[in-house]
Amino acid sequence: MTTPVYMFAQIDVKDYESYAEQYGLPVAQMFAEVGAKILVATPQVELLEGTWSGNWTVLVEIPSAEVARQLYDSERYAPFKRARIDRLTDGGTLAILPGLGPA
Repeated sequence: MTTPVYMFAQIDVKDYESYAEQYGLPVAQMFAEVGAKILVATPQVELLEGTWSGNWTVLVEIPSAEVARQLYDSERYAPFKRARIDRLTDGGTLAILPGLGPA
């Protein structure tokens, strides 16, 4: 049994409508095809401590680190990644976090 990982993003979206159309919807379909689940995708945050960056937060559960890395490095995802980085956002943070293994 593989342990899921979580892809976490805090990004600064320039225009929500363009981002959703050109990145969010097609990438969500890619995630679904590999068994990933989008758990959070929102501009709303209730910050309790520290500082928060960006205006859009995403948390995705992905079946394994291998699946996450394959998706991120895939030729299919490459044009969406470039659009996110070059046109649709003013930067941000994207990380893969390990899930807890079986107890």
